[in-house]
Amino acid sequence: MVVRTFFAAVLLLGVSISPVHAACPGGVSTSFTVTGGVNKPSVFYLNNLQQLPTAQENVTYFAAGSVVSQSFTGALLWDLLNNSPVGGIVTNPSVKNDILHKIVIVTGSDCYQSVFGAGEFDPFFGGSQIMVAYAVGGQSLGNAGFARIVAPGDKAGGRFVSNIVNIDVEDAGSYPSSPPSKPQW
Repeated sequence: MVVRTFFAAVLLLGVSISPVHAACPGGVSTSFTVTGGVNKPSVFYLNNLQQLPTAQENVTYFAAGSVVSQSFTGALLWDLLNNSPVGGIVTNPSVKNDILHKIVIVTGSDCYQSVFGAGEFDPFFGGSQIMVAYAVGGQSLGNAGFARIVAPGDKAGGRFVSNIVNIDVEDAGSYPSSPPSKPQW
């Protein structure tokens, strides 16, 4: 019985220190990476963000049971992914509207993630003004890190990711990695 309890404790300890948790140190971010299906994977710091065209949005959303209104300043996610240094989302010109197959996964230092369809913020399609904010009310983001994803138009702030550490562009066709099973009608 003691041996069984010991192995159960070791198993639980192993689960609690999994690589996923080790990759999420928490805390205030000072940089983030752009990875995946882009022309040039890059690292961004505050000064890189401030060099992109500036966007400002007054955003009202529900958070923690109350209405929040804030004014964010930052760079549009579309501009960040399609200007220097990233140089664009990689698409296949032989696939009709391939941009619509791309997803963007934004991860915070606490491993909180949100997923956006690239067509959602592509000016030719959805045109949503999703931004990577670096200021709120004219001030730094403080404990929210140097960068926070903001989705104006969302009714709730659930897709707002603070302390961004990674923005990853992927092809939705690769998720899931195996083809879905055919529905049984």
